[in-house]
Amino acid sequence: MPPIKPATLAIRVECTGNVTEEALAYLEAALEQHAEAVDLRFARACLLEELGRLTLARGAYKGVLARDAAHFGALMNLGTMLYLENRRPEARILYQHATKHHPAEASAFVNLGNVLAEEDAAASRAAYERALELAPAHATANFGLALLLEAQGDLAGARAYRERAFAEPIVRIAPYHGVGEPLRLLMLLAANGGNIVTALLLDDTVVETASLVADSYHDGMTLPPHDLIFNAIGDADRSDDSLAIAERIAAASPAPLINRPAAVLQTRRDLVGRLNAVPGVTAPQTELLPRTEIAPDALAARGYTFPLLLRSPGYHMGEHFALVQTAADLARVAATLPGEELLAIAYLDARGARGSARKYRALMVDGVLYPVHLAISRSWKIHYFSADMRDDDTNRAEEASYLNDMAAHLGPRAMAALNGIAALLGLDYAGIDFGIDAGGNVLVFEANAAMAIYLPDGDERFAYRRDAIARIAAAVQRMFSERARPH
Repeated sequence: MPPIKPATLAIRVECTGNVTEEALAYLEAALEQHAEAVDLRFARACLLEELGRLTLARGAYKGVLARDAAHFGALMNLGTMLYLENRRPEARILYQHATKHHPAEASAFVNLGNVLAEEDAAASRAAYERALELAPAHATANFGLALLLEAQGDLAGARAYRERAFAEPIVRIAPYHGVGEPLRLLMLLAANGGNIVTALLLDDTVVETASLVADSYHDGMTLPPHDLIFNAIGDADRSDDSLAIAERIAAASPAPLINRPAAVLQTRRDLVGRLNAVPGVTAPQTELLPRTEIAPDALAARGYTFPLLLRSPGYHMGEHFALVQTAADLARVAATLPGEELLAIAYLDARGARGSARKYRALMVDGVLYPVHLAISRSWKIHYFSADMRDDDTNRAEEASYLNDMAAHLGPRAMAALNGIAALLGLDYAGIDFGIDAGGNVLVFEANAAMAIYLPDGDERFAYRRDAIARIAAAVQRMFSERARPH
């Protein structure tokens, strides 16, 4: 069975309130007086997660469950965090507890269906169907079942459930907490994920956000009142159908648009080679190939050498992404990855001082580049949360140098290359993950709109990272204010 498009369909239980440091400080002060208050603890865990302090959030949810093992919100949210980190056995246990203790909650069965989809299709279908017995119009349950049937080849059944999922527009208007007239933002989202993480980008004392799931749009429908459209669909590999609908939505509105869907569509991983047109850039040869072409001779004929990388399209956080050292390893590694097609990617060696690899992240906002972080690791697969940063003073000092003066740290050749990439992408908000080779050239790992920013956790060793994130959030808010149509 071909893989289901990876679902960030997983449902969270949200807490209301501002996503701010001030709100977190208020909750922590209240907990000093009411240390065992489960509702306060849950609100704090939600807020930590929304602020991107994921390690602390996981611990906070566990603290809720230590006091109330059947707490619905903590079971759902911790389960979803683990699910999105590909820790599926742990997520499954939490979702099973949620369905046991809350058998009337359709959303618990939806999440269970999601986590079972790749390992037990029959059990997954049963979970989705139980959710629909409880709530026949549940949009996410209908859509999850549609994806499952689509992966099994039942296209007619998938189409029927998809139509039920989006029979009515799915719109959510977030509370506005400001004074006076807000900037009214219409944010477009994809049903099956790949959306920009916006928790730190939207100031609800300035912006009133109406989120519309693009897949639920119907031609001719009345859009929520808005002064600006933000296309927050960022993953062209996962959400190409949603991006096509987003084009129709943008065409139906006179409001200015942030991130043209057509430009996002050009950021598919197999199109990264077009960035080689920029002087000073090395982008890896990348092709989406059927499994019959994932063989040593076929790859050699295309110009690939070993080591090389294989990746299942549509996944993030290093999931289903592997290094193949030699031709003899190819068949074994490919067999571990789902999908009828795989991305073959030339390996770029980003190792530098002390033999460690480096992955820089920069965001471009309205034509200006901002540093986000630098992850340094002894592993080829680099993510900030698993890199060698926490206990290495030298690595943190190197990152601080990058954050404090990106241009001086990288040098003029790399900065010119990064600005060239930004211009070629043609996006208002997007990120670039990259390395630097010995000649000062930019090694592109990926460049798209789906990259997230997060605040560092409470560890004071990372306090130096906060200003960089604050500058990006301020730049996004400034872009919104300057682009919005007056009303």
